[in-house]
Amino acid sequence: MLRNATPAAAGALAAAASALALAAAGSPALAAGGWTPTSISGAAGDNVALNGAFARTSTDAWVVGQQFGPAGQPAPPPVSYHWNGSTWSLVPVPALGAAGGLTTVSASSATDAWAVGFEVLAPRHRQAVLEHWNGSAWSRDTTDAVATSSATLTGVVDLSAANAWAIAAGGGSQGLAHWNGTAWSFATFPDANFSPSAGQAISASSASDVWVVGSTFNATTFAGIPEAEHFNGTSWSTVPLAQPGGSATIGAVTAISPTNAWAAGEATGGTAPVGGGTLIEHWNGASWSVVPSPAPGFEPEISGIAARSASDVIAVGETLPTENGGPEQDVILRFNGTSWSNDTAGGPIQGFLLAAAAAPGGAEEFAVGNSSGSTGVILSHP
Repeated sequence: MLRNATPAAAGALAAAASALALAAAGSPALAAGGWTPTSISGAAGDNVALNGAFARTSTDAWVVGQQFGPAGQPAPPPVSYHWNGSTWSLVPVPALGAAGGLTTVSASSATDAWAVGFEVLAPRHRQAVLEHWNGSAWSRDTTDAVATSSATLTGVVDLSAANAWAIAAGGGSQGLAHWNGTAWSFATFPDANFSPSAGQAISASSASDVWVVGSTFNATTFAGIPEAEHFNGTSWSTVPLAQPGGSATIGAVTAISPTNAWAAGEATGGTAPVGGGTLIEHWNGASWSVVPSPAPGFEPEISGIAARSASDVIAVGETLPTENGGPEQDVILRFNGTSWSNDTAGGPIQGFLLAAAAAPGGAEEFAVGNSSGSTGVILSHP
């Protein structure tokens, strides 16, 4: 269970400015494990929560999230940041009609990207948000039924200008939204009891190899069971995930090829360490299996995963320092083609990581999250 899937922040945001304020986040001690942190400010303040990331190439990557303003004031717009190979820059996103933000982003080209999220219309009513990037500006898509499905869009994969998938969750509208180049349409999952995870729960290696991870509900035992849904280019089908024993959640997936994919989350009970441990599973083209992974700290959990190659995969999340609690610390694990290891070396930041991004063969990989001071943080690694 993600402790910080919807991070809170406080403080005032002044009028929007046109530039992004970037500052190095502390001393060299923070750059543990070869990761370099960069603090991100919003339009004019520090109250930013970063939720999602995607890297298409070494010179084209996106990070998205939300801003928080003072009570009683118009909600500030969501935020998006673009990487051009050397710097991050703030790219304006149209303001929403109510408080809300962007949860994740995906791009098929420099002129085609989708960012998805939500706005809060009432305490218990959310509306899905779709933003499209055309190479020069973001614009909101409001012409389809998905935008009024009373749901949050929690994941998206953009395969081409005429092919994208988004995950809808909540509001009785759990399912899949598909873009055909003209309009979005809505469809349910093959398993009516399947609930997609939030964040990086959808990934594709091609238009005929798309994965969504989450859980299904056992009406007999009343337990949640990790499960995956797969699209083969023609239809969706349910694919069982490996069951490690005890309780388990899978929150993120990355597809490298039809015979190589990774899914990650958290396991408790069974053979997991006291307090729980990380859970990483591998797809070999025929079935999912559990792969041993480090469990740093206490109650570690993974919420993001990305791959530069079959021998360079990162998984990110958070943990507590001890069973007695303490400030949350980020977790970064790395697969080198043979085994998983802890790549945090004590943690570059106190806080949590929600997403990872890496382009195939890219020059850098990124981990995105938020520090304990309610400041968005992007970590980069060569």
